[in-house]
Amino acid sequence: MSISTLPSMEKTFTLDVKGSDTGQQFQGTFTYKRPNLRAKSNAAKLAARLNEDLKNLDEDTKFIHDVLANLRFSLTQTPDLWQQSDVGLNLYDTNVIFDIYKACVDFENEWTEKVWGNQEKAKEELKESVKAASAKEPKEKAK
Repeated sequence: MSISTLPSMEKTFTLDVKGSDTGQQFQGTFTYKRPNLRAKSNAAKLAARLNEDLKNLDEDTKFIHDVLANLRFSLTQTPDLWQQSDVGLNLYDTNVIFDIYKACVDFENEWTEKVWGNQEKAKEELKESVKAASAKEPKEKAK
């Protein structure tokens, strides 16, 4: 499959969710673009800066930093509310961030399946074929 025949690298989706902490309604349209190597590198650097090399930083905060950094470099079109929140850093409602991230991850999974097929099914089929092939091999005779 050549790069020109790959499925679209972008997806536009609409969010309409109530913040779990503030009760504020968040609505808007986002466009996600699969990150290239530069975007992935920039996201990793931003996450590292947000973590500030703090050894005792809890895993939940590290995960939020990673999510926000990835969204920063993969959302190409966002509503004003996202821009006004410093791309999520000034929000109180983590469910809003996670709903946006989930839409992006869902698209990544759909895209991967379109390109590579169902990976779990392929792994199972490979295991079965290896098992069948090894059952057919003649047993080595004891010397």
